[in-house]
Amino acid sequence: MTNTKQSPFRQGVFQSFSPCLLTIIFLLMLASLALAQTAVSEESQAPEPPLDSQYVLDDMVVTAQQLPDAYRTGDVDHATTPAFFTVIPRDAFVGKMENLAQVLQNEAGVQVRQSGGLGSFSTVSLRGSSSDQVMIYMDGILLNDASGGGVDLSNISLADVSSVNIYRGVTPASFGKAGIGGVVNIKTLRAQKGTKYSVGAGYGSFDTKKAFGFVNHKPGKTDFLLSADYLGSKNDFEFKNDQGTSWNKQDDQVEKRRNADFYQSNVLAKAGWDANPDLRFDLVNQYFFKDQNLPNWINLDTASTNLTTSRNITTLRMGLDNLTSLGLNTVASISHSLKEEKYNDMEGSVGLGKQLNKYTTRRWTGDIYTEWVTDYNILAAKVEYQQENYEPKDLLQSDNPHDSNRHYVVSTLQDNVVLLSQRLVISPAVRYVWLSDELESGASVWGADLEKSERKDEYWMPQCGVKIKPWSWFTLKSNIAQYVREPSFFELFGDRGFFVGNEELKAENGTNFDVGFEINHYTQWLLINRISFSGAYFKNDVEDLITRVYDSRGVGKSVNISESEITGMESQAAVDLLRLFTLSGNITWQDPVNKSEISAFNGKRLPGRYEWATTGKCEFHYRGFKIYGEYLYEAGTFYDTANLVEAREKRELNAGAAYMFKGFSVELEGKNLRDKKYEDFNGYPLPGTAYYLTVKFES
Repeated sequence: MTNTKQSPFRQGVFQSFSPCLLTIIFLLMLASLALAQTAVSEESQAPEPPLDSQYVLDDMVVTAQQLPDAYRTGDVDHATTPAFFTVIPRDAFVGKMENLAQVLQNEAGVQVRQSGGLGSFSTVSLRGSSSDQVMIYMDGILLNDASGGGVDLSNISLADVSSVNIYRGVTPASFGKAGIGGVVNIKTLRAQKGTKYSVGAGYGSFDTKKAFGFVNHKPGKTDFLLSADYLGSKNDFEFKNDQGTSWNKQDDQVEKRRNADFYQSNVLAKAGWDANPDLRFDLVNQYFFKDQNLPNWINLDTASTNLTTSRNITTLRMGLDNLTSLGLNTVASISHSLKEEKYNDMEGSVGLGKQLNKYTTRRWTGDIYTEWVTDYNILAAKVEYQQENYEPKDLLQSDNPHDSNRHYVVSTLQDNVVLLSQRLVISPAVRYVWLSDELESGASVWGADLEKSERKDEYWMPQCGVKIKPWSWFTLKSNIAQYVREPSFFELFGDRGFFVGNEELKAENGTNFDVGFEINHYTQWLLINRISFSGAYFKNDVEDLITRVYDSRGVGKSVNISESEITGMESQAAVDLLRLFTLSGNITWQDPVNKSEISAFNGKRLPGRYEWATTGKCEFHYRGFKIYGEYLYEAGTFYDTANLVEAREKRELNAGAAYMFKGFSVELEGKNLRDKKYEDFNGYPLPGTAYYLTVKFES
């Protein structure tokens, strides 16, 4: 059976896009010209900050001795991109007992949801999107797969990460696949000249243990890098168990979380060769393994459900700069990814009946990125091909569901036009996507003979951004883009007993728009050394939005919402005082509205999205000593589509202190010091107060 769709969204994409886009460009160009006319001259350059001070990178404050990564062909050019982005450097998280979700949750417009303590299932949302609408990359390699379910952030180790880059809304051309919410790109460590190494260990509440080590050697043209780490915890924190009867307070009792322990290990190996100043080869392999027990929804002491995950990614990369006298640079790569998951619920204590399943995802990816750099523009093109195979197996039955395959081609063309002495950047781009699915597996019909179903489609996804910088310290940005996302195998068929499938799902499509400003200024006014402030308004319109609804047992199912609208504002600020104090914070308001044709849900808030989020942090640093306190607030989240069950407001207080001396560092952290209990997912509590101590030595 062949079903070739012609999306009405695709048919009208340019008609609806062009008038709005041209109007925005015209108005912003007029504003830029007016500002350029009134500006008498470029104000004198502020003195360069000392190497041990804060470094400001667009709308993000970075604490580091140098930029976290040197630019390579294929990286996003942050000097010209109009996207609203944040760079979180390694110094912000290295040596801490944190996972990627906890690092991301402090940023404006970002929401993370975690189903328990360290190592538990965690997802990220940008500007009210779902986790499936956020593309997660590692060194430019996509981690989202056709099997779906969003990327579990707990399966990404921070030990070998050099920086985390967040792009809200519009997606730069460097990334092939785009998401309605945006992109998170995780950059791993890159080899540096000489020999460097580090080693460390940590221990904390709930018998949490951590160990990590790193070595880098680059004597000349060749180099290698090796990083390894271990993290594990019993996660036996106390919480109030209502026994699944929230209306009956008589059976509530304080218990320790059972069957929630885990351990994971991660190894990153890199080898590189600089054949000449313009030609470089890299071979990278990363292996990750995790063994995780899953607690029962009412915390039964007999629960024995277990999930093991292994992932191996191998990448061969070649970069060639100055290919011709025209200024052509190119980079090509080929990668293979293998992910295996084994889910064991023989007691039926978590999912729907007894289950012993194995899920294998294999993917080949090949891509080539080319850029032509001139004094007035950066013309970039990228072509990427993915072939993915998803193989589910029911180890309790002789007949198994068949494999499903997805072939995916995306071509992107983007031009960053630089005008008015780099005061104005206009960045139009377009993506063409071709998709072909061969669907043979479905959890709802396991054991039955299935007729092969083919699903093919293609989409055009245009976008444009404008960046105006009338002064060195002030920037205006605006972006508009359209995206389409096909349902994943996870959403179509379900798995692991936590979710059931819906084979009637349609692809979701949407438009996102943002406009805002950034201020970054060094000064000596009133003992202030630096001030930064940014604000943005965003609006996402999505048709046939795919969202998850949950029953009373917490088992979910993906459904289409005919229409939804997400509007919001985000802002963040930071101030350096006396070169001793750093005050920073952000605030986000968003209104994710369900515009479903079902009257009972129309006008309700989309489940799982907060309305308000605020973070604030105060840090004192003097020589090798640092002490900080931070406060996180979230409110207005509903668990269900009907908005009948509202999540408790989150008011989390964290603090820590660190001391560094001649390569040694000691850091003490306190999490959730007010010992408040929260649930990002209904029925899955987060830990209360926890303390962690980490010791590290770095050459």
